[in-house]
Amino acid sequence: MLAMATDETLKSGKLWRAIIWSLRITVALQCLGNWQWLIQIGESPLLSWLIDPRDIGGLAWSEATGLAVQQTVGWLVIAAGGVVLLRPYAAVLVPLSLFQLLIAVATWRTNSGFTLHAEWLSPSWAALFPFATQSARIVAPMALLLLVPWRVERPKKPRITLRVRLAMSLLLAGAGITFFAHGIESLQRNPVFLDLLISTGNRLFGVSLSQASAEALLFVVGIIDLIVAVACLSNRMRGVLWWMAFWGAITTLSRITAIDWQVSWFAAATRAPHIGVPLAAVLHWHWLRQRDDETSTKAAKTMPEE
Repeated sequence: MLAMATDETLKSGKLWRAIIWSLRITVALQCLGNWQWLIQIGESPLLSWLIDPRDIGGLAWSEATGLAVQQTVGWLVIAAGGVVLLRPYAAVLVPLSLFQLLIAVATWRTNSGFTLHAEWLSPSWAALFPFATQSARIVAPMALLLLVPWRVERPKKPRITLRVRLAMSLLLAGAGITFFAHGIESLQRNPVFLDLLISTGNRLFGVSLSQASAEALLFVVGIIDLIVAVACLSNRMRGVLWWMAFWGAITTLSRITAIDWQVSWFAAATRAPHIGVPLAAVLHWHWLRQRDDETSTKAAKTMPEE
């Protein structure tokens, strides 16, 4: 009873609000980036999937219908992002979770993104790689859905605890799988990553990285990403999660530093979960420590003196 009372007390505190708001801002930025991608940029895996012929994995819709659907989805997504900032309802978060899954499905069906080269995987399994690279984007609205009190009557306290545990497990899994996938991409010299390194070094620091130097640096980054991913999934270490949030911010902002921000900010916004997901997880770690400290303090005060 003491631990449950402490949980409810701390959930009205600043640290718990920071967890919720980190995810709310993350999901809202993600929606903003997706809106720009679908409405302004136009070219997307979703549109390709809708209009591509069936023999290459598409749905063979007309281009006019595909564009109309994409435009509609884009405006619904930005509206949902605004609602999340005002009040994260289940009626909005569930469709957003499904939308992120839909983007991953479209990327898979159209073979968009980085092509994974793995002799130990069949081509059909390797094609599922987009689900790994987009894991953090998929779990962000799912975790927020579990954390916010979206019912009129709050469920019983044990169910609240179960929802929190499930949400944090999703966040850790999403961050870990995303970092692991990006580590694999780095080891396989993803040309997009190489361009980001070379262009950012030139634009931001005035350093001209050679192709060989960029590949060597990317190899080191890949090894670190894999180590961090395994550490995240196997042990909830505070330092690991803080590093993931920090490095997620660096890689996300590299989309802006490498190219003119006016044409690349949406790419950074859609990757907001690379920052917000590990940040929410590490803030929850601090929240647990605070809860344990308060429980110990209250237990000591109620203990009868000898």
